[in-house]
Amino acid sequence: MRLDRADSEVVQVTLSRRNLLSLLAKVDGHPAVSSGAIIFPGTGAEPTLVVVSESDSVHYAKRTGPGPMHPATEAWIRVHDRQQDDWRGGANV
Repeated sequence: MRLDRADSEVVQVTLSRRNLLSLLAKVDGHPAVSSGAIIFPGTGAEPTLVVVSESDSVHYAKRTGPGPMHPATEAWIRVHDRQQDDWRGGANV
């Protein structure tokens, strides 16, 4: 993980594929006692960053659904989502 300050108001967070897969594993319950978060301790120059993952059904429970996504990305997610956690409350098939 890397934090890059673009200016005083913007911080860009760069996560490796491994970090992203870690979040996916945690939201899927691996390990079962996982908090669903990865924490990158801060230093004197950087703040601590906490990245939390949650299921789509929890994340979108109080919203009408996710925002726009590129159709090719959405199609890839539909094919590869093995957890059947569809934001509309149904199963991904």
